[in-house]
Amino acid sequence: MTIGAALPGLAADDPAKPALVCDHEVLDRRTFTRAALALTAELEARLEPGSSIALAMPNSADLVALFFAAAMSGRQALVYDPGWPAPYRAAIDAALAPPLTVDGSEPWLRGAFQGAAAAPPSPSPDTPFYVGFTSGSTGLPKGYRRSHRSWIESFEVSRVEFGLSEADVIMAPGGLAASLHLYGIVHALHIGAEAVMMRRFHPRRALALIAERRVTALYVTPTQLQLLLDAADDGICPSLRVLMVSGAKWQAATRAATARLFPNAEIAEFYGASELSFVTIGHAREHVPPGSVGRAAHGVSLRIRNAEGHDLPTGEIGAIWVKSGMIFDDYACGGGEEIRREGAWMTVGDHGALDEAGFLTLHGREKRMLVTAGLNVYPEEVERVLVTMPGVHEAAVFGIPDPLRGTELVAVLRAEGEPGEATLRAFCRDYLPAAKVPRRFLILDDWPRTAGGKADLAALRRHIEGRCGPS
Repeated sequence: MTIGAALPGLAADDPAKPALVCDHEVLDRRTFTRAALALTAELEARLEPGSSIALAMPNSADLVALFFAAAMSGRQALVYDPGWPAPYRAAIDAALAPPLTVDGSEPWLRGAFQGAAAAPPSPSPDTPFYVGFTSGSTGLPKGYRRSHRSWIESFEVSRVEFGLSEADVIMAPGGLAASLHLYGIVHALHIGAEAVMMRRFHPRRALALIAERRVTALYVTPTQLQLLLDAADDGICPSLRVLMVSGAKWQAATRAATARLFPNAEIAEFYGASELSFVTIGHAREHVPPGSVGRAAHGVSLRIRNAEGHDLPTGEIGAIWVKSGMIFDDYACGGGEEIRREGAWMTVGDHGALDEAGFLTLHGREKRMLVTAGLNVYPEEVERVLVTMPGVHEAAVFGIPDPLRGTELVAVLRAEGEPGEATLRAFCRDYLPAAKVPRRFLILDDWPRTAGGKADLAALRRHIEGRCGPS
């Protein structure tokens, strides 16, 4: 099975069933499949097999149809973020040199939804079909390449772990340049569920769309979830049965508010990486230990190893090694320095520990690890403590040179009001050794974000450097 191969059969079975909803635009299976097939024929005429097409478009039905067309024709879709600054975009173009770039204004694209074509032969499951982009340590985004097979394996995880099926209405409200939302929409269409997206995420409009389409399954980032909670007032969304959150950092008040807004939804948290797809899943019913990101997802095996490559016993911290059928192919550009492979196993440099029941606790990324006063400190560990303090919404921790300790820890926070340094330091001391408590705290109202809604660590680091000196 390959991405999009099921579309013609689904359209034949129930042509009038809603397939894709983008805000208030509704495309049934027949219309969407005709567009995808017409665009497939267009790409076959314009591009050599295996070549790439850059999709530099805002969220739209056209973008989704073109993505499917690239997959079905055996081409690779490079999903650009239309909000990239010009130099950023130029660096990607120079690195990848796509023979065709589409920005959504092409006349042949506008005619696709009136066209029709026969389904082409399916490409091999091992054919690369997608290049997504995530932050890179060099400033150039990492372009990670995936095969059909890796996403088909991921779809099986969504079926087993979240119970997603053709009967669901699946919403992914964020920008499709972020793989979480693109995956949610593509998976829904691939299995015949109704896929719901937005041209631009807006929390109040998202809540209205959830109610209007009776959404049953929702993919969100922690930031998007908080924005939905802030916009909800006293309303509820009873149709939702599963809420899928990537890497949530929960405060008790946030979890309680989530249960009020989505009273019938099971909360499923998952940890993964662009290169690995799903790694662990945590369901509330499984009594996940505090601080854990869950146990290995369906079809995933985990090991914790030291720097010499030896397996570590339960409870010890080391590099997280993953084996599954969902691992990416390679980098199209950028990245690579933190990736290590050994046969079917791979690590992206994340460190953690497994308990006796197989639950994983993350300690941080190897490349972010700091050494202060001779002690290894994972910034993520300190950040997890800070966001549990009432009034602190987000935190990022960095190191700046210090002649005494080697590195001085500095925390930048998005918080209500102006919590004093003494209060923040005292809170941290209740949960962390003294050497892991930041020496300085900075409050930042204008919190920079990546296209996927995550904290932009590079921009935050520049802010720290501007205030405190190089990190």
